[in-house]
Amino acid sequence: MLNPVVTQISVKAATLLLAAEDTGAEEGGGGITSSPIWPAANEMFYGILSFTALYLLVRFVLLPPVQRIRNDRAATIQADKDAAALARSKVASASAEVEDQLSGVRAEAQTVIDESRAEAEAERQRLVGRAEREVNAMRELAANELATERAEALASLRPQVADLAVGAASRVTGRSMQSSSVRSKVDEYLTNPSNSN
Repeated sequence: MLNPVVTQISVKAATLLLAAEDTGAEEGGGGITSSPIWPAANEMFYGILSFTALYLLVRFVLLPPVQRIRNDRAATIQADKDAAALARSKVASASAEVEDQLSGVRAEAQTVIDESRAEAEAERQRLVGRAEREVNAMRELAANELATERAEALASLRPQVADLAVGAASRVTGRSMQSSSVRSKVDEYLTNPSNSN
């Protein structure tokens, strides 16, 4: 099957060849005269024949391998593009999956952190409560010991204070005071100072 362009060129060339022969016959020369523009008829025939053979050679022998290589290359490029698109979609799905897993892990980690904080706060409250109870017990014990020691100190100092008070009163008044009555008043005052007059 010939290309329509080649067929048209061949038809036009043949028409020109016939027209040239008719023109030469009318002039009486019995053929085409030599013209600086038109080649001789036999050269025109062989030129058209050579061009047609060259066109057929290129069209059916040389061009198909080049087209096949071009088509193979285009198919390879398209396959690479498809593979890249598939890889991109796999990467996107994998990154989405990893992000989902990470969000789950983050949520779980936050839950663990919150639970740990709550446990630590409860432990801290328990330890603070225990420490406060121990401190309060120690304060109470110290207050009791202080009260006991104060009472013991007052009890041990009472006779000495009474003797001192009697001695001071004797000096101030200049007379000797009866020790037992004054001592009982001083003891009464030292025992309960708020009831004294």
